[in-house]
Amino acid sequence: MSTQTSHSPSNDTSAWRSQFRMTHTFHLLLGTNEPVAGEVESALKRAQARIEKWVIVRRGGCYEHCIVVEGIDDESARALRKEFAGLTGQIKVHVEHMLHFDSGTARH
Repeated sequence: MSTQTSHSPSNDTSAWRSQFRMTHTFHLLLGTNEPVAGEVESALKRAQARIEKWVIVRRGGCYEHCIVVEGIDDESARALRKEFAGLTGQIKVHVEHMLHFDSGTARH
């Protein structure tokens, strides 16, 4: 007698997510006359993104923001990218979606 087991994609997804942590890194490039840090922070709070690291570097007449966040999915990150791009006319935005292997979880 043979038995068949059904494959459930939702079970695979939950197992997969327990082994990885997702972060999103936003790269914003804007002029020094365009102070938007407060607006960016407000947008991140509304999206319930947790800021892991935020670095601002001034290069010539520009500010480069590198903001690493977690707690949001890819869709939310794309929506935030659009929102950031719409804050001012001269802002350039790029987002990286990154998976981090959580070695502590994998040992269990």
